[in-house]
Amino acid sequence: MGFETVALLWQRHGMIKKLNFPVSFGQVASNLSFLLFIACSAPAMAAPVTGEVGQTNMENPFEQAYWGVELTSNTPVGKTTERLESGGSGYIQPMIAYRYRLSTGWMLGVNGGFKGFKRASAESNDSGDSKVNSKDLAVLAFGYESLKGWRLYHPLYFFAGGKFQYLLPAAKAALPIHRNDEFRSEFGCAVSVMLAFKPAGPWLMTARIDRWRGLTTTQLQGYETAIGLLVSL
Repeated sequence: MGFETVALLWQRHGMIKKLNFPVSFGQVASNLSFLLFIACSAPAMAAPVTGEVGQTNMENPFEQAYWGVELTSNTPVGKTTERLESGGSGYIQPMIAYRYRLSTGWMLGVNGGFKGFKRASAESNDSGDSKVNSKDLAVLAFGYESLKGWRLYHPLYFFAGGKFQYLLPAAKAALPIHRNDEFRSEFGCAVSVMLAFKPAGPWLMTARIDRWRGLTTTQLQGYETAIGLLVSL
């Protein structure tokens, strides 16, 4: 439609030149009318691919709610590296995730699971002697997240936002929970970014990175990477 209009306007450009106006006026009028049309229509014809997730099905193709599982791994940072490191038998942990999409482009979610670590290879006891401790440590985390979405190019979407968590250190990633008295339970927060792949149907695939830490102390903090598969029931 836009190319047909440009063609008609170009014909008008030639007709204006044939009128009995002075040459300078005819050239100015025809050139201005053509350039004005191009200036007004260029933003619409060159709309960027990236845009916020909106209200229509084309702008927000996600289902109302999703349930699923994410496989997570955690890497300690800061002071946490003095006592913990990544790896161990509980390094890869499943996390239950529920996400609910809003028509405004936001996606809300709750999740729960363990963050798996292993003890540092050498620790000092109260007497100052060095000892090897290969036991794992698991941090049970319950979180609430709020992520804003942008369309990169369907079916790929980018989300970014924040997360609020409750962190409970445990002796191992198993039920019932056995508290670990060396670390304090505390509330935490995280900055989260996520890529979401939305194929046709009820499925949703995600890849996420969080930078999280406890709010009361600096004993528990790290990076969490996760891949997930969710379905709308």
